[in-house]
Amino acid sequence: MPELPEVETVARTLAPDIIGKKIVNIICLNNGSWQDSLDYKIIEQYKPKITKVGRRGKLLLMYFESINIADQEIYGIAFHLKMSGRLFYYAQKKQSENHTRLIFTLDDNSCIFFDDTRKFGYSRFFTNKSYENWEFWKKLAKDPLEMECEEFALLFVGKKASIKSLLLQQDIISGIGNIYADEALFKAKILPYRVASTITKDELINLHACLVSVLEESIAFCGSSIKDYRTAKGDVGSFQNKFNVYGRNGEHCYICHNTLNKLTVAGRTTIFCPYCQK
Repeated sequence: MPELPEVETVARTLAPDIIGKKIVNIICLNNGSWQDSLDYKIIEQYKPKITKVGRRGKLLLMYFESINIADQEIYGIAFHLKMSGRLFYYAQKKQSENHTRLIFTLDDNSCIFFDDTRKFGYSRFFTNKSYENWEFWKKLAKDPLEMECEEFALLFVGKKASIKSLLLQQDIISGIGNIYADEALFKAKILPYRVASTITKDELINLHACLVSVLEESIAFCGSSIKDYRTAKGDVGSFQNKFNVYGRNGEHCYICHNTLNKLTVAGRTTIFCPYCQK
């Protein structure tokens, strides 16, 4: 958490307020929140203009006019929100909060705060060298919204691991975490612990369609707010009100009205319907 819909929502709510503005400086209040050998203070020299806010998997990307440093071309700044990272936009300068880790000041005195209670999240530049010097970036796969169903189905051919554990691996398919794996597998009527190689091509094609449907619906509802997640405006998402299985252990299934079960898959709490899912 946050997963693809939450990061996409943050990008969409942040973009209108910051595109076209220049970053004039960055203040780092926690050393671990900036994880790059390139010093963030070079921003003060170049003051690049923000051109776009996007996403790659669960990474939020803030693009700016490129900066050339030695053999690297810097395209922007990436944020890995991890468990509790949050990005907020403020129209005026303000004092840092208890959990503020990075402050980005813009040329109109507005600012972006990167808050992170648990300090697992981080930020860094993404460059033309990221595929060489950033292991996470190098391994990050496409997300379900970027691929066709046939390409998705091929990912799981011959795989002996459980389908849920594979959906959570960002080097196989990105953007999916515990929430949307459970919800999509329920929608596709596939048991989360089922071995991937036993799932037919037609079932995998349907699972891809279900993933796309669940992710797009969550984006439409501005994501799921369980604990920490908020949009860049500080608003909560509302897709948690649409959950079929996630967080509902012991409750009745909305489809068959039998009791939902819980088990651990890939180290994650997993909720499913033993009657609807096969």
